[in-house]
Amino acid sequence: MGWGVPQEQGWRKGPWTPEEDKLLREYVNLHGEGRWSSVAMSAGLNRCGKSCRLRWVNYCRPGLKRGQFTPLEEGIIIELHAIFGNKWSTIARYIPGRTDNDIKNYWRTHSKAKEKSSQNQEKRKARMPKQ
Repeated sequence: MGWGVPQEQGWRKGPWTPEEDKLLREYVNLHGEGRWSSVAMSAGLNRCGKSCRLRWVNYCRPGLKRGQFTPLEEGIIIELHAIFGNKWSTIARYIPGRTDNDIKNYWRTHSKAKEKSSQNQEKRKARMPKQ
């Protein structure tokens, strides 16, 4: 006996289907956000409540921005990261339409790329003969 897991069958795992996204959107638009474990059962989704909540917050919620970050958003992330560190949800409050998960993923991919390029520049400078 688990936490809300149906006895006969387990929760559905793996990628969400467009039909599941539609069921989730319709249910939340009709009943509102919250009580995610009941959303999963009432909407006819065979997903756990946490999965429904994360899907809504990161993919289905109206007003979410998808795609590349603008230069303004990049600047805000860099400035706020210097102030707050890795407090992604705090940073996300300053950038409407972006989730903490989007910002974290942006930071982790772009900060490593910038770090590598700066290290490569330092290596090139060290190899250059001094005049």
